[in-house]
Amino acid sequence: MFERYHVPIKSMPGRTPPVPKFVIVRADNCINCGKCERSCIYGVHKRSEQDPRKMADPINNLCKNCFRCIGDCPQRALTMSVGPEFKSLGRSIWTSQRVFTIWSEAETGKIPVFGAGYRGMFAGPGYDGMWTDMSEIVRPTRDGIHGREYISTSVDIGRKPSLLEFKKDGSLQTKMPPIIEQPIPMVMDVTRLRSRTDSMILGFAHAAKNLDTMMFASVDSLPKDTESELNSRFVPVYPEGTVAKSLAVPDGVRMIELYHTPTWRDDLRALRYKHPRLIVSFRLKSDGDIEKKVLELVRGKADVAHILYNEDGLEEEGNEPRHSKESLRAIHRLMASKSLRDEITVIAGGGIAAAEHVPKTIICGADVVALERALPIALECRNCVTCSLSSCPANLGDAPTDWVEGRVTNMVGVWRDQLLEVLGAMGLREVRRLRGELGRAIFFEDVEREAFAGVPGGAVDG
Repeated sequence: MFERYHVPIKSMPGRTPPVPKFVIVRADNCINCGKCERSCIYGVHKRSEQDPRKMADPINNLCKNCFRCIGDCPQRALTMSVGPEFKSLGRSIWTSQRVFTIWSEAETGKIPVFGAGYRGMFAGPGYDGMWTDMSEIVRPTRDGIHGREYISTSVDIGRKPSLLEFKKDGSLQTKMPPIIEQPIPMVMDVTRLRSRTDSMILGFAHAAKNLDTMMFASVDSLPKDTESELNSRFVPVYPEGTVAKSLAVPDGVRMIELYHTPTWRDDLRALRYKHPRLIVSFRLKSDGDIEKKVLELVRGKADVAHILYNEDGLEEEGNEPRHSKESLRAIHRLMASKSLRDEITVIAGGGIAAAEHVPKTIICGADVVALERALPIALECRNCVTCSLSSCPANLGDAPTDWVEGRVTNMVGVWRDQLLEVLGAMGLREVRRLRGELGRAIFFEDVEREAFAGVPGGAVDG
């Protein structure tokens, strides 16, 4: 029976004092007229409870940067600046704004709105130099999350045959490989998180169950008493050197992951014999030859290639590492040129720092996106250079399971809502059609090359 996919959202306030993005200072020339209180719809300005004749200090974490209070103040007594603690958040592509946005998404389960609008940058490294085609946004029926037309975000994980053969009696002759269909193109990978606790991993697993997606974690991560409840959503990742012939698969698990080693073909053959209905994924470190490695996996009948990029979205190895944007395009083009693209599922992980990175990764050629660093960020992680649970400013070591579950569920639900908006604005009815649709995107380097190709030296420098 048809049932529309729904993410259970509920408010999950933070456990640490909020970090204000903006700081409003009230000068001494304030006459306590209260006009700022009447102007602000967010509750930043209030009368003092001790002395109602005076205005209390602004509640900075509620400010949405709309400037209305500043514009309405008759004394020009209010000034606004970016908060110093906010500016210290994040690093590299995990900017202060992205960390702050994920916190808001995880707390409210709603797409955040920032008062002064988007002010750039309109180009930058990685996915910041890629724009999606939103030409269908003017059509009144393309309303994404609002429900007038159904848009599917379901994806298939596994190997699909290139053709179907039937017997003379009409029955299917082709042996169908195992496939997992899940309602969102996002999975969780906790294996590369720098700090994690048993409570956090259990919270991630419950969030995966709520979202009906998969969680990748080391084989002994989940408590034994949760196996019957969570194993269908659990993908155990076995360490390098695991002997496939003696590998014990937990009950109820539908998919496992091994590291890509020189013996991968023998490992796959042994697992196919012992567990014929098990989906086998191989984890690959990305480098300049990643497309050739994926091609070998396809020809060897592997089900899934899980490609690992670093936290900035760059290849992990090589003298001149490419961004996943270029690397995934190279993989997709090679597979498509040999008519083999549907015979393997490509999962890309690393450098997924915003909701918009999910559709952009899929456009570049991935089937599924693995969320990694975004998971602890949803738990108020500051992404510190020296990560330690004992000195964590967000106290992640004490984070309860139900709180972790709620925050992650909220964030992924919001990212799916934004994916729906992108698909609706593109006029697409399902996310499967988005994979490899390079014609639905504009790449800054291509535009720059075209713009300056006629200038002497422009084609080279651009």
